Amino acid sequence: MAAKNHGEVSIRDIEIKMLLGYCWWYDLPVIETLLDVLEMTLKRAISEVLPHDELLLDYTVRTNDLPDDSSEVEIIFNGISADGIEFSTPSGLVLRGDDSRGLLQKITAFRRRVNENVQRAL
Repeated sequence: MAAKNHGEVSIRDIEIKMLLGYCWWYDLPVIETLLDVLEMTLKRAISEVLPHDELLLDYTVRTNDLPDDSSEVEIIFNGISADGIEFSTPSGLVLRGDDSRGLLQKITAFRRRVNENVQRAL
């Protein structure tokens, strides 16, 4: 994650493999944990370049199956603002992995797909 305000820049990395290993070791929900870490990382990066009281995040999460079974997760940023100051956002983030679902599960996945809009105030 990167945030820029005039001449100040903050870059924060998320180690996806470490996060996945942590989730699997402690039997945590991967997608929810990833979204929580993503939100905290955005807040920290923006705080370094623009101190603020409230950060508003608006994004959409799409998966190709139930979150724990999906092989593809797409996060689309609709808007990010800190104390009313809008930040320009990238179009989104797509995470893809191996698809180990069976044929029947792939065929019926359209019933279980997630397409959820999330609005959070941090």
